[in-house]
Amino acid sequence: MRNKISLVLAGLLGSGLLVADEANAQQATQAPSEVKKTLGGFFDGMEAKGFARARYTTIDGAGGTGADQQYRMKLDITTGKVDGYSFTGGMMFNYGTTAVTPASHSNGAAQGSMATIIGKGYNDRFGIATFSVNKEIISESSKTEFNVGRLNLSTVFTNNTTDLGTGGKVRLKTNGGITYGADVYGSWITSHVMYNLRDSAFGGLTNNTSSNNTSVGGFNHYNGSLGNDLLMLSIKGDKVADSGLSFNASLGYANRLLDYLAFVDAKYDFGGFYVLGQVSAAGMASNPNFMTGGGDKLVNNWVAVSQSQLGQGGFNGFGNNSEWAKTRGIYNIQVGYKSKEAPMSAKLGYLGSFGDGYGTLLDSRGGIDIVGKFWVDNYDATNEGFGFMGAGGRKGTSIQVAYAAIDYAFAKSWKIGLDYSYVTGNNNYPFVRAAVSQAAKNAALAGKGVSFHEVAPSITFKPIKNITAVALYARNFGDVNYGKGLFEIRYDF
Repeated sequence: MRNKISLVLAGLLGSGLLVADEANAQQATQAPSEVKKTLGGFFDGMEAKGFARARYTTIDGAGGTGADQQYRMKLDITTGKVDGYSFTGGMMFNYGTTAVTPASHSNGAAQGSMATIIGKGYNDRFGIATFSVNKEIISESSKTEFNVGRLNLSTVFTNNTTDLGTGGKVRLKTNGGITYGADVYGSWITSHVMYNLRDSAFGGLTNNTSSNNTSVGGFNHYNGSLGNDLLMLSIKGDKVADSGLSFNASLGYANRLLDYLAFVDAKYDFGGFYVLGQVSAAGMASNPNFMTGGGDKLVNNWVAVSQSQLGQGGFNGFGNNSEWAKTRGIYNIQVGYKSKEAPMSAKLGYLGSFGDGYGTLLDSRGGIDIVGKFWVDNYDATNEGFGFMGAGGRKGTSIQVAYAAIDYAFAKSWKIGLDYSYVTGNNNYPFVRAAVSQAAKNAALAGKGVSFHEVAPSITFKPIKNITAVALYARNFGDVNYGKGLFEIRYDF
C-alpha cells in the first residue's frame, strides 16, 4: 500500500514538474514576443525634429570686405510611446561662422572631413546635444509631460534649439489652453554664454600664436557649461477662453549669478490685426560667481580681454563686479497684421530699456519679437542683443529701437520682405573699428554707444514644406558704414 502511495505521489510530482516546465517554456516563448512588441512600440511613431542649414555670409563697407561659410545641424529623435514613456536623443554639428570680419576668406573656411582646426575655438563642432527619458500622462482634463536628462532649454529666455541644460522639466497643459511649466537644471549653456566665454575668456582663439596656445592650456578645466543651478517657472495661455488673448509669463533664478529673470508677454488678435506688449527684466547678483569649472581665472581673463578690446573698437567690457548692471529691463510695444488668408503681413513697433542696463535674457534674443536681420544677434555673435553677459550687461547702458517690417507672399512659393530698424541709446554696440565714424568711435570708447539705421531687403523661396532658401542684405547708415549679406539653404525636420 505504501508503495502504491509513493508511486501516486511520484506521478503527481512528475506531472507537476512537467506542467511547470511547459509553463516556463510557454513564458520563454512569449518573452521575446513581448520584448518585440515593446521595441516595436518605441520604433512606431518615431519623430525627428531640428534643422540643417548652410550659410554663406559677406560683409562690406568702410571696414573692408570679407566672406565666410557656416554649416550647422541640430537633430533630435524621439521614440514612440510605450505606456507613456519615450526616449529622446540628439546631436549637433557646427562648423564655420556668420560673424564675418575683413580677415575672413570663404575659400579657407570649409575644410575636409579630417581637417584640423588650428587656433580655432569651435567647441560645438560635433557632439551629443540631447539625451532624455520622457513620460506623458493624459487625463480627461489635462496632459502632463515629464522630461529628465540633457534637454533643450525651451523657454522665453533662451533659444529652444541650440541652448541646452542637464536636469528636468515638466509641462502641464489643461484643456482650457493654459500650460504650466517648471524647469530645474544643475548645469546649462546658451549660445550667447558660450560665445562670450570662447571669444573673450579664451583670448579669442582666432590664431595660433604661442601666447594664445599658452592661454588655452590654462583653461583646460572649463567644462563647457555653467554650474549655477537654474530654476524657471512659467504659465502660458493661447487663445484663452476662445478669445484673441494669448499670454506668457515666466520667472527664473540662477544661483549666485542672477537674482531673478522675468518675462511677461501679452498679445490680443482682433482677427488679423494684433497688439503685442512685452516686458523683460533681470537682476545680477552683487558678486556674481560664474561656476565654469575653471575657477576665477577663466572669468578674470574674460574681463581682461573684453577691456583690451576697447583699443580695437570692440566691446566695452567689465573691469570688476561693480561694472555689471545690477538691474536691467526692456519693453517692447508692437502692432501688426498677419493672416493665413492674406499675402501681406506687417509689423510696427518700439523697444526701449530701463534700469542700469538691458541684458535681460540668457540668450541674445529669446522670446523678444523684434524686427531686423543682423543688429540683434549676428554682427559678432557675442556682445549684441539682450544677453545678460553682452553689451547690455554693462552698468550705464541703454537701448532704443524703432522698427517696421513688411512681407508679401506671391506665386505660392515666394516671399519678399523689407525690414527697417533705427538703433540708438548708450548701447555700447560692437562694430569693427573701421566701420564707424570718428565721433562714434570716441562715443563708443566712453560707453555712449552708436546710432544707426539698418535697412534689410530679403527674398524667400519655399518650394516644399521643409525646404527654405533665403537671400538677404542689410545696410547700415548713420554712425556706421557697414553692410552684411547672407544666403541660406535650410531643411527643417
